[in-house]
Amino acid sequence: MIPSGYSSDSVNMASSSKKKCRQYSMDYLRYGFIQSPSNKQLPLCLLCEQSFSNEAMKPSRLIKHLEKKHSDKKDKDLAYFQTFNKFSQRPMISIAFSKMGATNVDGLVASYNRAKLIAKCGKPHSVGESLALPAIAQLLSTVLHQEPSMTIKCIPISNDSVRRRIDEMASNVEDKLCSLLISKEITLQIDESTICGNQALLLGSVA
Repeated sequence: MIPSGYSSDSVNMASSSKKKCRQYSMDYLRYGFIQSPSNKQLPLCLLCEQSFSNEAMKPSRLIKHLEKKHSDKKDKDLAYFQTFNKFSQRPMISIAFSKMGATNVDGLVASYNRAKLIAKCGKPHSVGESLALPAIAQLLSTVLHQEPSMTIKCIPISNDSVRRRIDEMASNVEDKLCSLLISKEITLQIDESTICGNQALLLGSVA
């Protein structure tokens, strides 16, 4: 019997919403799943850190993911995933990887900036390896009192690295200029001139 003030549709919708909201069970850890830190009603795979919808919180769906994506772990017991979960929750692991990623990104940015400086100065590409590298090492060890070896390893500085960075930046500038010219109306002015040796020179100006 439906209580007064409620329609059959509202009762059906309420019961349907209750059915859809599944609760996490500790048994799901044996399939490699824990509660998502951001939402306790969502399952999170320990192995690939992929989060799933609440509707996917079924043993059959979790087992299917484990067998399909992590077939080499499908025969692991509960103790394995318990140990894996404890290890992954150690703060030093995430901190170490986040610092390593930040260091690599900073080293890449420094590599491009150094290549741009070399290009502006018109110096040989090898100047980074022969001059800049020793200068950086001296600065770190003398002024900042830091071991320079780990920092220098994160900054590609070889002759080929400098050449590659300059080529990539030049290509990027060209692509951006072409995109800008394509998207806007421009005026192209062309003039002829001569230089030493009576050689013809064609000058183009874009406005």
